[in-house]
Amino acid sequence: MPRITYADRLAALLEKPLSDYDRGVVESLLAHYTRKRAMTAGRARYVVSLEERYSDENLAKAAESPMLKRLELLGTLVPVDSWDAGFVESLMNQTQRGRQLSEKQLAVLVKIEKRNSAEARAAVGQWKKEYAASESMQLKAKIVASYYLATGYYHDLAQSIVENPEFVPTEKQYKSITSNKYAQKVLGAWFAEPKYAVGSYIYLRDTAGGAIRKNAKGPCVVLKTNARYPHCAAKGAKIYQVLPFGAPIPILVEERYIKKARGVGG
Repeated sequence: MPRITYADRLAALLEKPLSDYDRGVVESLLAHYTRKRAMTAGRARYVVSLEERYSDENLAKAAESPMLKRLELLGTLVPVDSWDAGFVESLMNQTQRGRQLSEKQLAVLVKIEKRNSAEARAAVGQWKKEYAASESMQLKAKIVASYYLATGYYHDLAQSIVENPEFVPTEKQYKSITSNKYAQKVLGAWFAEPKYAVGSYIYLRDTAGGAIRKNAKGPCVVLKTNARYPHCAAKGAKIYQVLPFGAPIPILVEERYIKKARGVGG
């Protein structure tokens, strides 16, 4: 019978479901043995410990563990390519190698199971139907998402809402982005009754930006209210489209920078 060398033993180990760390160690040991044709006592002991850890008996025992069955079932429920899916796969790999889960890992696992329970999935489905049927919720989400795209906060979520008409935020995401104090100010500006109706004559206040006042030194007429979504979480952030007298192009200005033009137009 041919002599079994460390090269043979290490090659056999590489056929096992090793962890990434252990696979790296075995590959390093194999490269060392191939060069030196020898193995130090410390390295030899480590090879033995790996062979014991990944023995067919231990792997078979791990394959029958209730935890592995639990993880395999959960793996069929979590959304593909989600963080939950990656975490569950990592735990499965660990369990297949006979490694016990830590208390912290078990706590996270329980949370993932709750998120993907039949009740939770039914609630998610109901939420998606409610959101898809509600023009009001979709409008609110778009208004605050446009605001947050400019600020940098909630960027990925805001971008998905603005750019993907099919995107449905989770209920938690929707509440987070629309219920905070800044979002409430932005929504308040949009839904508030305009102080200046279409056709009204107005002046720009001295507090308006110089670039805007440069193009509107005299009276203007209001062409449109809510001309675009508010970009500032401040009182009077409703945006108007106004046309300065004698100007060929209208401009956009916030309500807080407008005042009534008394005695103009009649």
